Amino acid sequence: MRKDRVMAMDGENDAALIRAAQSDSTSFGTLFDRHFGTVYRFCARRVGGDLAEDIAGETFRRAFEARRSYDLGQPNALPWLFRIALNLVRDANRARAAEDRAYGRLRALARTGTLSEEDQVPRSAEARAELARLARLLVAEPQEDVDALFLHVWDGLSYVEVATALGIPVGTVRSRLSRLRQRLETTLVNQVGDSQTANAKE
Repeated sequence: MRKDRVMAMDGENDAALIRAAQSDSTSFGTLFDRHFGTVYRFCARRVGGDLAEDIAGETFRRAFEARRSYDLGQPNALPWLFRIALNLVRDANRARAAEDRAYGRLRALARTGTLSEEDQVPRSAEARAELARLARLLVAEPQEDVDALFLHVWDGLSYVEVATALGIPVGTVRSRLSRLRQRLETTLVNQVGDSQTANAKE
């Protein structure tokens, strides 16, 4: 009986499946099986395979939550799914661009090297790896210095604006960021030296 029911649902259009899914989530599973591959490829062409699966999965999660608002007069749900996916893709691209900008500013702040023109917008995977390494270093730093850094780097505030946000003199902001920059520079240079030494021994 269940197999016959699944086969019957496979033959229904998307609107019928979404209508049924309002009381029976199994029907939405059929919609997922029908369109996940297409939505995944839609995402992969825009953000690459690393993020595509997560975004495609989130697309169907949001679609399920919004199933009662679907226009049942539309037999094909793909345009609706694509609209949800496109919004998620745009969010992901904005987040990645913000990551890349923060990466560049952190590199500049720590003076870890001069960025070549092609390095100005690093690949996302490289940016995430570098940011993760810097984040591990920042865990050991004084919280007040890290607060000033994040307001400047992540939130884009000027030194004067950071001073206002923290309620401290702008000179204190400059000294905190200068000290932090020097410590990061020293630690990163030492790490690079240790890595090169280890590679030479191999």
